[in-house]
Amino acid sequence: MAYGVALGLTDPRDSCEAHFQDIVKMGGYICDHNLAKIIVYEAPERFRELVEWGVEFLKEPDGRFRHVMSDGATYPRACGTGADTGKQIMDALKRQVEERSIHVVENTMVVDLVTYQGRVAGAVGVNLETLELTAFIAKSTVIATGGHGGLYKYNVFPSGMTGDGYAMALRAGAKLVNMEFMQIGPCVVTKFDVGGILWRLGPRLLNGCGEEYLKRYLPSGLSVEEVYRLKSVTFPFTMRNSSGYIDIANFTEIVEGRATKHGAIHFDLSHVPADVIETKAGIPFKYFVTRGIDIRKQPLETAPSIQHMNGGILINGKAETTVPGLYAAGEAAGGQHGSNRPGGNSLADCQVFGARAGKYAAEQGKNVFAPGFEEAEKIADRIAELEKQRGKTAVRDITSVLQETMWRKVSVVRTEKSLNEAYENLLKYERLTRSELDVCESSLVKALEPRNMIDVGLVIVKSALTRTEMRGSHYQADYPERNDEDWLKMIEVQKVGPDLKVNTRMPNMLIHP
Repeated sequence: MAYGVALGLTDPRDSCEAHFQDIVKMGGYICDHNLAKIIVYEAPERFRELVEWGVEFLKEPDGRFRHVMSDGATYPRACGTGADTGKQIMDALKRQVEERSIHVVENTMVVDLVTYQGRVAGAVGVNLETLELTAFIAKSTVIATGGHGGLYKYNVFPSGMTGDGYAMALRAGAKLVNMEFMQIGPCVVTKFDVGGILWRLGPRLLNGCGEEYLKRYLPSGLSVEEVYRLKSVTFPFTMRNSSGYIDIANFTEIVEGRATKHGAIHFDLSHVPADVIETKAGIPFKYFVTRGIDIRKQPLETAPSIQHMNGGILINGKAETTVPGLYAAGEAAGGQHGSNRPGGNSLADCQVFGARAGKYAAEQGKNVFAPGFEEAEKIADRIAELEKQRGKTAVRDITSVLQETMWRKVSVVRTEKSLNEAYENLLKYERLTRSELDVCESSLVKALEPRNMIDVGLVIVKSALTRTEMRGSHYQADYPERNDEDWLKMIEVQKVGPDLKVNTRMPNMLIHP
C-alpha cells in the first residue's frame, strides 16, 4: 500500500497538475474533475499531517521522502512505509482519536440510517456480542465504511466488508455513481496482491491440469514477455493496455473448469534462480516465508480478486451526498475516480475527503435540529422481525451463493447474458431473504449482511448493463470497444420506492480525451 502525493522530490517535472492529469486519464475521463483537483492539491498537506502524527514514510539517504512508481502514474509519487503503510496510518489516526478523548463505540454494526423529513438524522447499530441495539441521533452523519469486497468470492478485503455503507445510503435516498467500476487483480487466494515485483520475474501461469495457457489468449504479435512487462506496472484489470489479457485468461481458465483444487490457477516461480527471487522480490518473499510458503519452490494459487471499488456514494467538494445531513469519504464515496484510479490514490483520497467530511459535517451540524427517534424505532422493529425468522436457508449458504454469482458473472469478463442472469438471481435471493433465512442458525449480524449484499449487487449489475462499452475495469465482451461518443458519461443509480432509477450525466470536463 502507498500514499500517492505529488511532492516533486524524485522528478522535478512532477506537479499537482500532472497528478490531476493522471487521475483523469486513468479514470477514462469520467470522474468529477473538481473532486480530482481537490485530491491532488490537498494531498501534500494531508501527507505532512501524517508525518507530524508519526507515520514513518521511507526516506532516501539524503533525507528526502522516497517516491516509487505506481499504476497509472507519469512520475514516481507513491510514498510508503513498506508493507504496512495502511496500518501505520491507522495507528496514527487511532492515536489522534485517543489524544482528543473521542468516544468510540466498539463491536457495533450499523444497520441502517435514521431519516427525518428528508434528511439523515443518525443511525441504528447492533452490538456484535450482546445484540443490544443503539440509536445514534446526530445532526450530521459521515459514512466511511470502505468497500464491497465481501460481495465477491475472491477479494482482499477484511471480513465483514459487504458494502454496508453503500446499501444504507441507497436506502436513505442517496445516489450511487460509477458502481460498475472496481479494481480486480491477481491475488493469492489467501488475500495478498500479486504485484509488479513478482510479474517482473517472469512467472509461469499453470492451470489445474499443469498446462501453460496464456499464449492461447494473446493476439498475434503480442508476446507473453510484453504482457508481463505491462502487468508489472498495471496491477488492476484494465483493457487500457494489453495487461488485461492476463486477467481474462486467468478468469476464463477458472470458470471453464480448469482450475486448481482450490478454484484458482498456479503462479509458478520455481524456474527462477532462488537468489534472484530473494533479492528482487524481498518484501513479498519474506511475507510468504512467514506464512510457510516458499515461492522459490512452490507455486502460489491465485485468482482475479476484488481490490477496490472505484465508484460509491455520490459526493460534492464538501463530501456532502445528495441527502442532507449525510456525508461520505474514502472508498465509500464516489466521483473522485472514474473507471480506474492511479496506485496510491486510495489512501490520499481517504485522508483528503476524510478531513473535508469531518470539517463540513461539523460546520453544518451547528444549526440543525435532528429528531429521529420514531424512525429509529421502526428500524429496531425490522431487526426484531428478522431475528424471528426460522426458514430453511442457512445464512452462510445464501452468502456463499451471492459471492459465487457476483464473481462468476459480474467481475472480469461480463456479457449481457451473464449480467441478466446475475440480476435475476439477485432478485430471487432478495425474495428468499425476506422469509426463508434461518436466523437461528447464524448470528443476527451475519443475517443482516445478505440484504446489503443484494442491494449493492443490484446496483452494480444495473450499472454494468447500462454501460454498453468497454472502459477501464468494465469489460463488456458484447461491446469490447471504448465509445467516447456515447459513453463519456457517469452512471448514477438511486432507489425510488422499490425500484432502481438510472441516470447518466456528463462529468464536468476540465480536460478532454
